[in-house]
Amino acid sequence: MTLPNKIRATYKNGVIEPLAKLNLSEGQLIELEFKVLPSATTELTKEEKRNLIRKMCGSMKGTWGSTLEEIDANLRTERESWD
Repeated sequence: MTLPNKIRATYKNGVIEPLAKLNLSEGQLIELEFKVLPSATTELTKEEKRNLIRKMCGSMKGTWGSTLEEIDANLRTERESWD
C-alpha cells in the first residue's frame, strides 16, 4: 500500500485529524513526524489593510482590490482555495 509521506491535519480535543481520508486499516500502527504550521486565519486590521493599499504601486496596484471590501473578498476567496 502506497501512502503519501506528507499529510495535512488539524489538532482538536487531543486528537490529530487528517484533512484527507487515509487508506489505513483500523488499528494500523504508524509513525508520525510533524511541524506546526502558522495559522492561515490571521485577520489584518483596517489600518494594516490601508497601509497595504498605500504600498501597492506599479503593476501590482489594484491586484487584490482598491478598497477594503475588495481586498477582504479576495482574501476570503484565496483562503477558501487552500482547503
